[in-house]
Amino acid sequence: MADIITPEPLTTVPFYELGGSPSEIYTSEGFKAVRKFLVAWDDRDAFANDVMGNVKEFDYSYSTYYPKRPDALPVKLTFSPVDDMAVNKKEITQMHTSLNSYSGSWALATVEYETLGTQDVDSISISSGTRLTYRLTYEPQEILLPVSGWVWNESTESLPENTIITKRVPQTLHTLVWSMVISPPWNTIQETQGKINSQKFLDCPTGTLLFEGISANKLYRSTLEAGASKFTWQITYTFRQQCIHHSGNVYGWNHLFRGNTGTWCPPVNNSIKIYDEADFSLLFLPE
Repeated sequence: MADIITPEPLTTVPFYELGGSPSEIYTSEGFKAVRKFLVAWDDRDAFANDVMGNVKEFDYSYSTYYPKRPDALPVKLTFSPVDDMAVNKKEITQMHTSLNSYSGSWALATVEYETLGTQDVDSISISSGTRLTYRLTYEPQEILLPVSGWVWNESTESLPENTIITKRVPQTLHTLVWSMVISPPWNTIQETQGKINSQKFLDCPTGTLLFEGISANKLYRSTLEAGASKFTWQITYTFRQQCIHHSGNVYGWNHLFRGNTGTWCPPVNNSIKIYDEADFSLLFLPE
């Protein structure tokens, strides 16, 4: 896991931590916690900026991390009046133009923390303020092999022509989720989809990883600017790894089994192989 930058958070308004706070939770997904504070109602916007971080856009590392746990960062902040049952006499004529006022009173601020790593894969470089998570699964596939060249082990007799020979090859699915992206590399994605890795990527040997495609959705920005929030993107990349192990060697997407020699070879058509190659690290550079 990459080191997390932990600049000194800002504290600009007075606050008091309440009794019974904090509560700490240890889960299989990491450390979580909840803290409760008392802050002046009129200071709640400034307190929110202090807690959630507004020093540098899209960068969680500038928020107020949990004491002695710089990877446990605030993910949710809730304000409510301290006396939520009190009757307030402020007249509100239009619901969409005004809020109930507790000026001069207190607000209960509830801060929820979660363990947030910035990057699950150290070998991939991502821009500051974005996050990268990694998932791994597999799907078994069967490859049909030509019957020519195969003989029974105890003799030199060839297998019948109608014999079906298959090789079961588990294919690994690598899923990378890149979040808080301001300008996704749309052109690079279009140019790279359907190609295989030209160099080692995710520790996969050259030619064994196929970029299948992406899914994408918009996210609200994490900053606290007034008005409607602008969007960032969450890009989900899917790569399919095919490593064919044969006679102590590893072969990838451009190799087919050659029956008359018993080897895996890359076929060509006018010197062109089945799959083009690309540098997958370019998929993580903003456009």
